[in-house]
Amino acid sequence: MGTDVVKLKNGSEEVEPIINAAMMSLRGLLEKEPIAFYEFVMKCRDETHKLFGNTGEVLKKLGLVQDDDGVHTSIRNVVLSAVEGEGLGLILDSPVA
Repeated sequence: MGTDVVKLKNGSEEVEPIINAAMMSLRGLLEKEPIAFYEFVMKCRDETHKLFGNTGEVLKKLGLVQDDDGVHTSIRNVVLSAVEGEGLGLILDSPVA
């Protein structure tokens, strides 16, 4: 019984458990820490984005960023595929193609 690989909207392929874990973290982040959610999306869209305030610490506690504020490629792929919109109009949708 293998792990299913799923094609995402951005064209990448990721294993289902990573997608599910990332989506669960993103939903919780959007609900409880909307500023951190916004900052995380901006970081995923632009690696050079500097995280605002304490959002780096919030994201590290959730395992979404590494110590150097870098984002794992698989997590970035899920975010780029699941989040649509700009600014305060960001919405979370299924990342699956």
